[in-house]
Amino acid sequence: MPSVLRSARSTGVIAGITLAVLIAAGLMLAFSQSKSAARQQRLVVANYETMALMREMVIAVQDAEIGLRGYLLTGDATSLEPYERARLRIESSMRQLEVAVADDPDTTRQFEEFRNITAQKFDQLNSTVGAYQTQGREAALSLDRTGAGRAMLGQVRLLGDSLVEGQRLLLARRLTALRSEQEQAEVAGLLVLGGAFLCLIAGIYIVLQGAGRLERSQQALAGRSRLLQATLESLRDPIFVIDGERAVVAWNEAFAKLAQWEPGKQKPPTLDQLLSERSPATRALLLPLELDKMPSTGPAIVRVAHDGRDYEIYRGEMSGGGAVIRSVDITEKLHDEAALRQGQKMEATGQLTGGMAHDFNNILQVIRANLDLLKEEAGDNAPMLSRVQSATAAADRGARLTQQLLAFARRQPLTPQPTNIAKLLGDLADLMRHSLGERIAIEFKMADDPWNARIDAGQLENAILNLAINARDAMPDGGTVRVQVSNATLDRRYAALHPDVTPGPYVLVDVSDTGTGMPPEVAAQAFDPFFTTKGDGKGTGLGLSMVYGFVRQSNGHIRIDSAIGQGTSIKLYLPRTEDPVVEDLPHPGSAVNGSERILVVEDSEDVRRAVVEMLKGWGYRVEAAEDPDIAAAILERDSAFDLLFTDIVMPGSITAVELAQRAQHLQPGIAVLLTSGFARGLIPDHTRSGYPMIAKPYSSDALSAKLRSVLANRRPVPAPAEALQASSDEAARQAPSEGRARRVLLVEDEVLLRMSTTDMLERLGCSVSAVGSGEAALELLGQGDAHDMLITDVGLPGMSGEDLALKVRDRFPSLPVVIASGYGRPGIQAEGMQFISKPYSSIDLQQALDHSIR
Repeated sequence: MPSVLRSARSTGVIAGITLAVLIAAGLMLAFSQSKSAARQQRLVVANYETMALMREMVIAVQDAEIGLRGYLLTGDATSLEPYERARLRIESSMRQLEVAVADDPDTTRQFEEFRNITAQKFDQLNSTVGAYQTQGREAALSLDRTGAGRAMLGQVRLLGDSLVEGQRLLLARRLTALRSEQEQAEVAGLLVLGGAFLCLIAGIYIVLQGAGRLERSQQALAGRSRLLQATLESLRDPIFVIDGERAVVAWNEAFAKLAQWEPGKQKPPTLDQLLSERSPATRALLLPLELDKMPSTGPAIVRVAHDGRDYEIYRGEMSGGGAVIRSVDITEKLHDEAALRQGQKMEATGQLTGGMAHDFNNILQVIRANLDLLKEEAGDNAPMLSRVQSATAAADRGARLTQQLLAFARRQPLTPQPTNIAKLLGDLADLMRHSLGERIAIEFKMADDPWNARIDAGQLENAILNLAINARDAMPDGGTVRVQVSNATLDRRYAALHPDVTPGPYVLVDVSDTGTGMPPEVAAQAFDPFFTTKGDGKGTGLGLSMVYGFVRQSNGHIRIDSAIGQGTSIKLYLPRTEDPVVEDLPHPGSAVNGSERILVVEDSEDVRRAVVEMLKGWGYRVEAAEDPDIAAAILERDSAFDLLFTDIVMPGSITAVELAQRAQHLQPGIAVLLTSGFARGLIPDHTRSGYPMIAKPYSSDALSAKLRSVLANRRPVPAPAEALQASSDEAARQAPSEGRARRVLLVEDEVLLRMSTTDMLERLGCSVSAVGSGEAALELLGQGDAHDMLITDVGLPGMSGEDLALKVRDRFPSLPVVIASGYGRPGIQAEGMQFISKPYSSIDLQQALDHSIR
């Protein structure tokens, strides 16, 4: 046994000595080979550095040339910054390259040529800059046009490419030598490995013993790692763990995307890499946590803005060193909170202004009604009439202000109907051109097949005109206003970002300008009431507020996009309707004799008293009630009323609409006229209910005309056989009988003048059909509608008023024609034609009506 032990020891000693010799020989060989390989590697690196330096210097020369040309083109001294930086880079790179090629004569010679031509090039650039600064731009351009600079730049590129090509050939030779030495090192390594193999056999047993324990430990560790990874991946927000060595040891996929890191191809990043300039996203998010100071002394939670998004960054310290970092995107949360605050602010402001405007409307109604009564009592008292007129004008201004407040509060009375927006804009074009002036160009762009919108057409005209005037004011030196109509669909994603939006189809009206624009902080307040950027006395601050309230009340959406120097775009998204547009046709009616019986329902005692006195002064038989319940009781006792005139917002167990329905049930022929200062959500759809309305405060003339219109239109439509007989009877075009309102066809292209003339004619008891062109008038007459008189302007688009008059007299010889003009009497004179001069009054129109009867 001892011999065996000695033999084993001897064998071990011999094997150890043999292994030691083999290892020593291998180490010596490896050292020799590694030394040679290291030398070759240094030469290879030197080749790469030489090529890189040469390319950098060529690029620097090109940058200097670009900087010079930028300076020549703009004259801005800051354009020479690339030129100055290139000079510094050239000097540094020249010194480095001179050292790098010192051991190679051929390369040194090429380098000297390159340095000389580079120096000449910079001398030429310096000369050009000096000529510009001392003699001006033309002298510098003359030097540049000689072509010497471009020729020298070409030589610089050629010499640079030649030197780089030489370095490539030298690099190839050195790489071949390096591979040869590596092969020799591999052979030596194999010999050493062969000798060391025997030693490895002795360690196999020990390795096998520990392999089982190591495998079990690894399986347990892998299970814990999978559990941790599953936990991290369940979070949508980026999260990762760094250890005490500042290395990332755990992460989820969201973090990998944030860090722009591919786990399968790259090793985990370190904290230094995450905080470096090469990873701007992680640097911006992690820098406020002060993680570079371990343990960190920074806050545990920070809020950071990056790339247009807002984040909250959480840090949790670990007991063994390191930290757990989580980044949560809170952009949508902050947006929702801001939208909620804005909506609450606008709602609160709307409730305040709406309530004030409603009460103020009632006050104005009392004032206006009493002013109208005073006007009648004043007679020929000129001083009193002057004071009444001044007070009436002030009341009208107050009424306009309350209407603006109600528009913002989304409580103004609206009459939404299916409307062709493109046609509406076409009718509004001339008015916009006249309102904006000659220095403003207007461009209209309509979709090929625009949808219809359910909207109050009159209020939309006011809104578009308001936006156009605001655009004009933003362009004091002139510019362009563009109005575009297109079809748009707002999806759920857009609605999620804008809580006031209902997903679906809309008609988009985009009013944009090329004006000064607004900064974001100003655009954010643009819809606030009384906010204005205009000077004192040049704006009420209610224009955009009215547009905002009107669009929101119409179940639409409004958006403003603006930037300084780029103009402003305001987009109105109006709800689409598939209902067809209903053209307004004249309705035959009976004349009002002022003796009808009217039931007035008004909760305000002052308003009720003023209205009753006004109606009785016109000869009406009037009874009054202070709420719908009392009015319903009156109707139950005696329903023989011709008209129900009721406020909308009143106390009581039934609403005004329900009262109207009950009245029509008890008295089928009764007419209904509603009134209100605001009627948010209470006014029925006029196209379906048939209830007309007059908004407070109203003038006596407006109320009188509305009563005549409502009472005239309540007459039942004749039976089909009777209507056919009436339309075929030529006597229908003769003077109206005593029991029928005179029907007038008005042709006027100016919208405002057409509206005002229509009002005057209605106050004179006429039923008016108004169109904007001669072609439309002929089309309306060709449909068989009976009219008692035609009033036409001379200057019409397309067919002139004189041509229209001749054609009407030719086709309808019994129809009287009145020609209105501000340019004197027209040249044509014929029987049945009259002439009135602009501007005309209601007296002129009355005389024309009386003449047509005779």
